[in-house]
Amino acid sequence: MSAISLTRRDALIGAAALIAVPLRPIVLAAAPGASADKPGLIKLDGNENPYGPSPAARQAILASIGEAPRYADETITTLTNQLAAHEGVADSQIVIGTGSGELLRMAGLLAVTTTSGAELVASRPTYEELPVFAEKLGLKVRWVAPDTNHRHDLPAMRGAITELTRLVYVCNPNNPTGTAVTRETLETFIRSVPGYCTVIVDEAYMDLVEQPGVATVAGLVKDVPNMIVLRTFSKIHGLAGLRIGYGITPAALAPRFAALSLTWPNSTGLAAAIASFNDHAFLKTTRAALVGDRARVHATLDRMGLSRADAQGNFVFFDTGAPLKQFQDRMLAEGIKVGRHFDGYDTWARVTIGVHREVDRFLAALPRALGA
Repeated sequence: MSAISLTRRDALIGAAALIAVPLRPIVLAAAPGASADKPGLIKLDGNENPYGPSPAARQAILASIGEAPRYADETITTLTNQLAAHEGVADSQIVIGTGSGELLRMAGLLAVTTTSGAELVASRPTYEELPVFAEKLGLKVRWVAPDTNHRHDLPAMRGAITELTRLVYVCNPNNPTGTAVTRETLETFIRSVPGYCTVIVDEAYMDLVEQPGVATVAGLVKDVPNMIVLRTFSKIHGLAGLRIGYGITPAALAPRFAALSLTWPNSTGLAAAIASFNDHAFLKTTRAALVGDRARVHATLDRMGLSRADAQGNFVFFDTGAPLKQFQDRMLAEGIKVGRHFDGYDTWARVTIGVHREVDRFLAALPRALGA
């Protein structure tokens, strides 16, 4: 049997063929209980971006096949340089990870190596990667309830900080509520945190924000030594399956944080991230589509009189008025999978914004699922 040889030219030809295929949403096979007349299960539970990867990223993915036998040192350097230039920091202040998930776990290790009996302060509910991992490491998690608008209660979080607190986690916009605090408010909070405690700001959904006053705090790393800002290519860039994220760190903290790296990013994900980062037209049109349909869903929820959070990510969060399991089951019967249960929100549903026709399906099914 002859060996298969794939040249760079072969990869590029294949990439061209892939780009010619229209972008399609992620659709799974019909789940048990779905109606027979539904073409398949619409997956609106994972906060993935159904519009990505971009055409440029798809080309980069196939072109990267020829580099698969090599370690990704040069590609890491290229992405690091571009991100550093964009953020206005030194290359050494950018730490690349296999998704923000690895970086969140590195933050947990940062606390463990600092002191024994360390504590983490976080809002509940929030994205659980860091709190869950911190508990596995033996850290005590001090949970703080959100305010009446389902936002991080920053004064209460500041009050929860003790002499043993080594990490504070702020997901902004937050997952699952989707709510966000303003840059000014968050900066005041960050500057009030004692120097022995590191603030981790997770900005996975920042690209989708429309709320006035909400913006990145990455610029604070230039003069605040105890904070790290995390970003990901899993959301607006549509590369969730390729796991690339990055941290923006103060110069003094960067070497210690980078030394806690758990693994090595893959060359395909890095190549796709570089291409997507520079595909500004795709990012603009994708953002417009997701934000537009998010507004459409919010308007429908408001017309129906349903309580909701002011979600700023690629999902909505609202009160169904009944146990969540009932809503999940009824939506599944419509061929739509929605998000799981979150502590403190027994009747609330998190629903990801899909492509336009998926949102149409969801809005058509919503009254039936609610028994309206």
